[in-house]
Amino acid sequence: MSDLSWPAARYLGRGAVRGHLELTDTHVRFRPAGVAAKVQGTPFSVQLKHVVGAGVSDGAPGLLRRRRDRLCITLGDGSEQLFDVSRPDQVAESIRERQAGRG
Repeated sequence: MSDLSWPAARYLGRGAVRGHLELTDTHVRFRPAGVAAKVQGTPFSVQLKHVVGAGVSDGAPGLLRRRRDRLCITLGDGSEQLFDVSRPDQVAESIRERQAGRG
């Protein structure tokens, strides 16, 4: 299996941090990019065995008040991590397939 990567923004309580979301054989990782990596970026990494769900969540209204869907990763402790990626449904499916050992 090969690693997958997507440009993404991770939503935190104080706003969004731009970077890249990566899917490996064992982990989902977010790595801040650019200025965010130096100023506000906190990397995120979780083993796939601790991910209990990957799906799409309605986001806040975006450009022209259109709702923007976001990737939502639910962890075993019940917390959710939100990411803005171009095709959240496909990214969620990739995570689920990788968990099942098919991707």
